[in-house]
Amino acid sequence: NAINYGDLTYIEALPISNCNATNCVAYIQFDLSTLPLGVDSVFIVFNHYPHTNYCYSACNADFYFARVLDPWNEMGMTYATQPSHDTAFYGPINITFPNNFGVREYNITSAYSLWRSEQAPNYGMAIYSTTVDCNNAAVFFSVSSSDDTIVTERPYLKVYPHNITGVENTLQSNVNLVVYPNPAIEKASLEFTLAEMQQVKCWVYDLNGRAVFSTESIMPKGFNKISIPMSDLAPGLYIYDLTMKEGVVSGKLLRN
Repeated sequence: NAINYGDLTYIEALPISNCNATNCVAYIQFDLSTLPLGVDSVFIVFNHYPHTNYCYSACNADFYFARVLDPWNEMGMTYATQPSHDTAFYGPINITFPNNFGVREYNITSAYSLWRSEQAPNYGMAIYSTTVDCNNAAVFFSVSSSDDTIVTERPYLKVYPHNITGVENTLQSNVNLVVYPNPAIEKASLEFTLAEMQQVKCWVYDLNGRAVFSTESIMPKGFNKISIPMSDLAPGLYIYDLTMKEGVVSGKLLRN
């Protein structure tokens, strides 16, 4: 139909009905631009709505996550203009009646890595079911949306940055990367050598995945240096990502 549901406080996916015109797919998208490139794992956290009253049919269904392949806008999309999606990267998530899942986490590291490295455009993901049954008070994948008035109920990403155990990226030695002082108080410097002129990006994150510093520029062949201000940061451990043509160097920065 031509109705837009972008302002609802929930998103919902249902089985495919063979007795009425129900075919409900949920869509969600996060801005990843300030989140780490190098990660060990990423989980999407949902607050599920309970389903405990009644279910007449389609009371057992499988649900999946898939990368969306086309741009979309939550306030403009309708059933007729919904975007296409790829094959599933996560699932099946089996849901039976009754259920009361509460808060659940789902590992979406594979999709996150493709989006964040720009190997695939970040159009978010679709949540859908391939189960076909008579959709009559059926089971559902229904979770709070970003429009929920209770902030703590909204979906969010739980990001675990790469290299917090200190395991060095093999690219580090290839570019002669030196990080000093480390620990630092006022500032830390990254010194490295490039084989050719190229674009270089540097991001620094806290352990909650929040970006605290970023810079991007075209740097010349040979010796280069990036200075990272540290004086305004709280004491503790931070993660840097240095992105260049050859790959990504990740490591630890300690603020004393």
